[in-house]
Amino acid sequence: MATALDMLFNLKEPFGDRNRAATQVAMKALMNTQMTEETPIRGYILKMLSHLNEIEILGDELDGETQIDIVLMSLPKSFEQFHLNYNMNKRLYSLTELLTELQETEGLFKKRVQVNMAEKGSSSKSKGKKKKKKKKAANAVGFQGGVKKT
Repeated sequence: MATALDMLFNLKEPFGDRNRAATQVAMKALMNTQMTEETPIRGYILKMLSHLNEIEILGDELDGETQIDIVLMSLPKSFEQFHLNYNMNKRLYSLTELLTELQETEGLFKKRVQVNMAEKGSSSKSKGKKKKKKKKAANAVGFQGGVKKT
């Protein structure tokens, strides 16, 4: 072979299909990845970024909007409002900006859950105490002035 370009071309011919197969495997991994409710958003987005980087290294490239759309479609239902706001406001994020926004949203979810748990915990305890007091008061009245049926 006369030049390095000829050698490269000849090597791509038999091994090019492997690169395509590897790209298909990486794309399948990206498209089949779905976040569960319990998964921390940061780790999940980093996992998606690694899939996207692998595809890019293998020679294929997805534009930024498509990458964001793929990530947003893979989020659980708890992020539906975030997805809706993204579409309604026609925001354009980079992947790092998306990560930051999603982390803020996740923090709001956690605060909301803590507040709801505190409200449920305090209200259920107070109701239980009131019921016991009412029962004791009813029993006391029943024994003092109650009439037994025979």
